[in-house]
Amino acid sequence: MISNELWPFLLTGLTVSILHAALPTHWLPFVLAGRTQKWSYTRTISILLIAGLGHILTTSLIGAAVVWMGLQLNDNFQHTMTLIASVSVFLFGVYNLVQHFRGFKHSHCDHAEPHNHDYQINSKDGWAILSLLSLLTFSPCESFLPIYVSAWKTGWIGFGALTLVLGLGTLIAMICFTTLFYMTMKQIKMSWLENNEKLIMGAILICLSFVIYFTEVSHNHI
Repeated sequence: MISNELWPFLLTGLTVSILHAALPTHWLPFVLAGRTQKWSYTRTISILLIAGLGHILTTSLIGAAVVWMGLQLNDNFQHTMTLIASVSVFLFGVYNLVQHFRGFKHSHCDHAEPHNHDYQINSKDGWAILSLLSLLTFSPCESFLPIYVSAWKTGWIGFGALTLVLGLGTLIAMICFTTLFYMTMKQIKMSWLENNEKLIMGAILICLSFVIYFTEVSHNHI
């Protein structure tokens, strides 16, 4: 039974988790990776869910440490986590650029008859998946940690309820935005875009890595 004093924390936590997960850094890389790697919608969402669970687990473990041990997250710890997350996306962007200039492109075709394409083109998924998992696992929702601390009087039941809210809000928001933009990009059929997807996506991912880094750094110093 959830006590009345816990409800305000749950509502606040749900709002924070949804707003945080709505940031493009939490879903745009998955849309871009799905497009460049030619993943199906199901595969893209599956990888998103795995990465999202890592994000939630990291946040909840840090939250437990903060509440239980009164751990103070210093700037060096936060900087290291942010650096790992942004570097993983940067490397994936560079990998896409290398693939483009090595000639691994999506060759556009207007043939009406059924035939098979030889997609030597599709780069291996390992770099993409590792980068996406690193991105969310090493970028916990720091905005949620003060809520854990504020609700410490509600005990571990409150902590568990808040973690559940964090998970639901984060995953639902990420799935919604990923689905929307995945389906939108799927409708774009331009030969020039398809022939230069890895170049474009690589450049976007590299820019995004800097956004992730400088956004988090500026946030930590507010």
